[in-house]
Amino acid sequence: MGRGTVKDATTAAADSTQAQIDSLRDQVQRLLTETISPALIDAADRADHAVANARQITDHQVDNVSTRVRAQPILAILISSVVGFLAGRFSK
Repeated sequence: MGRGTVKDATTAAADSTQAQIDSLRDQVQRLLTETISPALIDAADRADHAVANARQITDHQVDNVSTRVRAQPILAILISSVVGFLAGRFSK
């Protein structure tokens, strides 16, 4: 085998390898832009809606409790005292 043949074979192998790497890079880029990015955006939107819904429910429950405490302050103090007493007893 001559020196030129080895050099030509090495160059051909390097060119083939580079072409395969370029093809894989293009495939990964296409996968990211067409599949993964939209899926991540969709998941982020769903999470954002879930957080907004949880915040809305929490605000509603806080308003509900506040209304009940204003309507019956003595009962609220009694209930919180009992809960505090029980929490103290169970924590020992």
